Amino acid sequence: MRPLKALIDTNVLLDAIFHREPFYEHSKRVFDLVESKIIIGCISVQSLKDIYCLCKKMNKNVDPYRIIEQLSFIFNVVDINREDSVEALMSNIDDYESALLVSSAKRNKIGVIIKRDGKGYCDPNVVMIGPESIDSYIDEAHQD
Repeated sequence: MRPLKALIDTNVLLDAIFHREPFYEHSKRVFDLVESKIIIGCISVQSLKDIYCLCKKMNKNVDPYRIIEQLSFIFNVVDINREDSVEALMSNIDDYESALLVSSAKRNKIGVIIKRDGKGYCDPNVVMIGPESIDSYIDEAHQD
């Protein structure tokens, strides 16, 4: 079985890190699939920055350096560059953050984005799914 390459959105990461309900179980499942190498998990360098800032702001005995270090070991970190930014602005995707993820995913040859709020989005090169759908998506992808 070939691993699925997926870009994981910041909110999915935060849901797992901070056990945010009702999303924790599905987001934790994504982490488990990455750690078991069923998914090649990718995250944006922008996500690392956002998570670091949130950890510092929350100041709940959370070491932001440790969290960023752990995420960097678990996931492949991909950049968002100028071309991604321009492509995102020119896309038909209303949400700029989602458009940036799609542009980066396409450039990095990532066919799936795992994003909690990806409804209404469509691109022929990138599939956007919620973490609650990851098991059925993997099952479906491996039937082909």
